Amino acid sequence: MTTKFLNPAAVVAQSGIMQGQTVADLGCGNGFYVLPAAQMVGPTGTVLAVDVQESKLAATVSISNQFGYKNVRILQADLTKPLLDIPAHSCDMVIVSNILHEINSQTELIKNIYRILKSPGRLVAVEWKRTATPFGPPLDKRLDQQKLEVLLMQTGFRKDKDLEADGYHYAVLFEK
Repeated sequence: MTTKFLNPAAVVAQSGIMQGQTVADLGCGNGFYVLPAAQMVGPTGTVLAVDVQESKLAATVSISNQFGYKNVRILQADLTKPLLDIPAHSCDMVIVSNILHEINSQTELIKNIYRILKSPGRLVAVEWKRTATPFGPPLDKRLDQQKLEVLLMQTGFRKDKDLEADGYHYAVLFEK
């Protein structure tokens, strides 16, 4: 098992993200993916940092300000309820990283993703591999890659490709 840990900039760079795009990071946590996405979309793009936890959003605001990113918008929301604060078909890309295994209603979150994505739009999904690792969530909580892909395809997504992640995670790129 590799000891290298997930590099969010490297994962996002494989997604085809471009200057001027609108990207939503759903379940953004402390902004692990927000910063590289904000850098890649540039000043003419926007990153929507969405999380249910106010403390995580505060940390994302703080680090975005520290690096001078003025293109990050914060939104506190429950990802399993309709994300009506994000207009339908308004995002070029959605990032969901290490959040699907924590959510009880994965299908509701996937419906939200589908609704806010433009057509064509892209989804980057990153999750823990369903193998034993020295840290991370318990195995029974992890979402198998094949199960995730089936859930996404049932909603109308098409798999584009696997992305390079690390020894602990898998990453996939889907298109609407």
